[in-house]
Amino acid sequence: MAKIHRSDDPYAVQRQRTAALPKVEADTPRQDAPRQQAPQDTPRPKAQRPAAPPKPGTPPRKKGKAHKAKRKGSLVYDIAIFACLAIFLVSGGLLAKRYVDDRRTESEFADLQALIEPQAETGGEESNSARFAALRERNSDFIGWISIEDTPLDFPVMFAPNNKDFYLRHDFYKEYSIYGVPYLDEKTTLGANGQSDNLVIYGHNMKTGTIFGCLTNYKEAAYYAEHPRIDFDTVYGDASYEVFAAFSIDVAADTSFVYNQYIDLDEEAYNAYVDEVIRRSDVDSGIRPVYGEQLLTLSTCEYSSENGRYVVVARRIHE
Repeated sequence: MAKIHRSDDPYAVQRQRTAALPKVEADTPRQDAPRQQAPQDTPRPKAQRPAAPPKPGTPPRKKGKAHKAKRKGSLVYDIAIFACLAIFLVSGGLLAKRYVDDRRTESEFADLQALIEPQAETGGEESNSARFAALRERNSDFIGWISIEDTPLDFPVMFAPNNKDFYLRHDFYKEYSIYGVPYLDEKTTLGANGQSDNLVIYGHNMKTGTIFGCLTNYKEAAYYAEHPRIDFDTVYGDASYEVFAAFSIDVAADTSFVYNQYIDLDEEAYNAYVDEVIRRSDVDSGIRPVYGEQLLTLSTCEYSSENGRYVVVARRIHE
């Protein structure tokens, strides 16, 4: 048998061809080479599957309590803002209306005062019919004009004995008005042939200080010293009165002294009234009227109590 030489190796040519090809390094690292570790990045969150649509007939899921509380808080906040805005607008509107009404009322009283005829003034105990004729023509309930020097109190006085308290809420022209007009108590007698021992006049205490609002200042001694005199000129003649007492009273809580019932008085009732108003008085005048001297009582609201009144009492001066 012949021997096979190396050159006769059937795979020799193939190995020679393979060796002639350029070597290509494998991308895969060698098993014995150290592996490079990837940078330690923050792991990505797992993608969440979209929620599956609810099955037909399945009730909707309830939202959390926190979401409900947030919505409720937002609603309460919106309501509070709306309420505050509404209150602001209403208050502003009321203040504006009150301001306009105050100015209109002041203007009306000024126009009435301009109707007085000073040239026709006779004064004293004589008739003032000519002086007040224009006012009487416009309203026959007009009875006189009351004023306190250097104060806002300067108004007509009405007398409607058959229409009790009508001018509490009506103006000079008998139209509705929250200001009203000062008026005599319906039980009063005031005429050319006779007058009551005590003339009781009511007037509003507007919180702006108008009408009879200044009367509450008689709580202060200094105010009394500066304004001791009241002028009340009626269609029957002029008269001046000096203040001798001023006091507050709650007409609901204190029924022991019904001050506005002392109008036509005998000597005993007269003295009892004078004693009581002096006892209650904020004013220390040192004056004590005697029976026969006509009294003037002015009454207005006083807001330290729900049914409070402030009362100023004066006696007529004969000059």
